Amino acid sequence: MDKRQALFKAENHRSIEDVEREKIVVEKAKASAQGKGLDPHSVEYFFKAQISVAKAIQFRYRADFLSQPPKSKPKDLQQEVRPALIRLGDQIIQKMVMYIKAHGSFKLIRFSEFDAAINEKHVSLLDKQLLFSALQKVKELPVN
Repeated sequence: MDKRQALFKAENHRSIEDVEREKIVVEKAKASAQGKGLDPHSVEYFFKAQISVAKAIQFRYRADFLSQPPKSKPKDLQQEVRPALIRLGDQIIQKMVMYIKAHGSFKLIRFSEFDAAINEKHVSLLDKQLLFSALQKVKELPVN
């Protein structure tokens, strides 16, 4: 998705960073997480980390476009990319819930496993460390 976002934004002279949109995404993720029994603040940290990494990836693609213009046309950001990202966010939260129910937390995952699972060329080691740290903070809502 990040390449498509970068391409759309480049061709339409739009900024990679959209602070207002980011707030909406984070608020939707928090609401979805809370509705599924996850602590919304822990999920907020994870989604903010994801957004930071996504922006970094888009900047890296934009740099690539300077020396090698893309051959494909971008998908429409509003009509195609953003709805797909919202669905993906919901899927991520659902998988978090399933994982925590099965394993109790993300604390037992080793970074080497996490690192090996992410194969996107524009995701740096620091990006992976940020995401891993944020993922390990995701937890269930306390039971009253």
